[in-house]
Amino acid sequence: MMSLQSSASSSVSFCTSVDHSHSDVDRILLKSGQASDILRNLYRSFKEKQSKVSLGFICRSAGIPSKGYLALVMSGQRRLHAKYWDTIFKTFKLNDLQKEILRAQLELEQIAGHHSQAWLQGHIENLRDLLRSQA
Repeated sequence: MMSLQSSASSSVSFCTSVDHSHSDVDRILLKSGQASDILRNLYRSFKEKQSKVSLGFICRSAGIPSKGYLALVMSGQRRLHAKYWDTIFKTFKLNDLQKEILRAQLELEQIAGHHSQAWLQGHIENLRDLLRSQA
């Protein structure tokens, strides 16, 4: 039984046996170029493991109030608000290095300055190299 806090401060409980292997997540983080791609591929991987996983399930788990909003985020039409980052990491059961890569990718897409983007892109590549070396 997994209990996560929703944004409405009420507890939502889910009973799930999704075993989201770290190698699947690593592969997604290494191959996906944008945060929307990563989130969409994590969702698909989760759904392959257990068909009852849906956008609604992910939204309830992460405290995201709208399936439409999450669908727009996954399609690259909207950015995921920073207040949902930590709950998304928990929902997809990311380890510390995986969280750091997704967080850096989300931050990269939030900033506008070319210099900051270049630095973050380099940081993401360094983190991906570290992830590869752990495999």
